[in-house]
Amino acid sequence: MRIFGRSRKTTPPQTPSKRRVIFVSHEATRTGAPKIILNILKHFSDNCDIQCETILQSGGHIAKDFAQHSIVDCFNVENKNRDEIQKRTSRVVNREKNNKPVLAICNSMESRQVAAMLASQGVPCVSLVHELPSSYSEEDYQFVFEASRKVVFPAHAVRDAADAKSPIPQGKSIVLAQGLLDPNFGTRISRDTAHAKIRKELSIPANAFIVLGCGTLDLRKGIDHYAAIARLVSAANHSETPIHFVWVGEGPRWCHSLHHYVQLDINKSKARNLVHFIGERPNVEPYFVGADAFLMTSRVDPFPCVIHEAMATSLPIITFANSGGTTEAIDNGAGIIVPYADYERASNVIRILAAQPEIATGLRERSLARVHSRYRFDEYGDKLIDLSESVIGQKLRASETPVLQFPRVAA
Repeated sequence: MRIFGRSRKTTPPQTPSKRRVIFVSHEATRTGAPKIILNILKHFSDNCDIQCETILQSGGHIAKDFAQHSIVDCFNVENKNRDEIQKRTSRVVNREKNNKPVLAICNSMESRQVAAMLASQGVPCVSLVHELPSSYSEEDYQFVFEASRKVVFPAHAVRDAADAKSPIPQGKSIVLAQGLLDPNFGTRISRDTAHAKIRKELSIPANAFIVLGCGTLDLRKGIDHYAAIARLVSAANHSETPIHFVWVGEGPRWCHSLHHYVQLDINKSKARNLVHFIGERPNVEPYFVGADAFLMTSRVDPFPCVIHEAMATSLPIITFANSGGTTEAIDNGAGIIVPYADYERASNVIRILAAQPEIATGLRERSLARVHSRYRFDEYGDKLIDLSESVIGQKLRASETPVLQFPRVAA
């Protein structure tokens, strides 16, 4: 077990030990779920009188960021190795004599084994379930429900899908939509500068219309859908405005991977010089600011953080119906929803936006206003603190702040 972060010094006898709160993440990659729990950790650390600790089931690029705000235990243990998870979890729970953790915030279905082990050690757990149930069994959900005092879902579509898969115990679930991770996202670079930067980097024409995609190169994120729409757009676009497709994110690229075959299809089409899978970027902000539209092609995506970022940069968003919580985020005219996997409809929308960008003005304004009024991460963090205090029956805040009243949750 690797420990890094704040040093664990023996607390002087005259100084009361701080209450311990554990935050659990299945990994520390630059993807949505780890970034969400990292922001939650920061919010609790800034606003509560607690000692923050993090359990990472595996590491990643942002492990050092967790270590800036907490003691970190990186297990590097797979879910199937329950005995080892039990042993390491017990070691974390009991490392301070007479000061067991008062709470655990367990993020994602992938953290269910650690949540169960923490609960078995008497630690009250609040679980955040971001996933749709297509990749999980009824037993997996029952595992989470039994381990958790409360289960938080980011969208009604996600909660309803989980309940259909495995009935949620009455009173145990709540829907809280996480907010924009960075409230200043989209403000640190001008649109003109970002436009020029991306086009220069990719050696594409200055007047190119860029359709952005973002996520892991896999089937769930639908890079094959994305590429198919790009091929259709390229075949039908006869205007003087070239339409380029830029995907930010990494994944398997080896022979016979999904990306391998997607790229083969692209290379055999008119889109061969118009689709760019540029890999992961530490800072994605310039790519959002410099793009002209955002195409969301996920097969299942509960409530992706990239949608908030697209809204914060006033990008027209095109997404599939029946693919997750994105449609909730952009309803009331804050985005464009096309039938699931309807390549032709998506293609037509993109070509219209490229030819007549002014028609998206109202959509851009509604999207920007909606993300900053409805999806504020500070408010989401405050609601999680309120919920946590109701679960454990203790005040966590360092100072008096207005709180929401949640029903007390029995142990």
